[in-house]
Amino acid sequence: MSRFLIAFSFVASLTGSAMAEGHFAQPPVPAAAELRVAPHFEVSRSAVRAKLIAQRAANLDRFRIYQRGGVFPSNTYSDTKLNVWRDSAGHFCAAATIIRMSGLTDLVERVAEQNNFIRLADVKQGPLMDWILTSGFTQDEIAAIQEPFEPVVRRPREPVEPDMRTVEDQRLIKKYKQVDRMLVKNQKASIELAVDRLMAHPALAAQLVHSES
Repeated sequence: MSRFLIAFSFVASLTGSAMAEGHFAQPPVPAAAELRVAPHFEVSRSAVRAKLIAQRAANLDRFRIYQRGGVFPSNTYSDTKLNVWRDSAGHFCAAATIIRMSGLTDLVERVAEQNNFIRLADVKQGPLMDWILTSGFTQDEIAAIQEPFEPVVRRPREPVEPDMRTVEDQRLIKKYKQVDRMLVKNQKASIELAVDRLMAHPALAAQLVHSES
């Protein structure tokens, strides 16, 4: 993602509700596949689609790098499944890692500090929503990538249990492979849905189309 688009996302964060409180407004859903917008924001559907296809391919590659790395956050915070953005050892979840690798390291660090157990399925606006809209993935796909973690401790805040960590690693490797296959299988339909949703935000769509990424 270009510096121009990153700057746009950070400006959006100043007007969005605080991520630490978890309050987000529902973005508008387009009533038709093509929207007419002001001339200085007008972009073609084909141009938006081409950019999103490229973004999806890059982000899928990042997801696969994460899978191959085989180092995942440890849920030492809860005795049930939990989304952990960054664990106490500094390991990031799959979605956070993909966003970091796309260049938004400051945003990822800020989320870790303000709302470390965030669920991307619940995000409705702000810089994270901008990234989702321009990622080439649908929000449902991002939520699938952000698989919550099983606890790897007997009780919260205790040291990681090696046997539990091994079992969780095996589960996650299998789960991520399933998600990967789903992303490949659903690409055509997901891209069209992603185009529909991004074109409901013409300024953001124009930023992406005219970016260098």
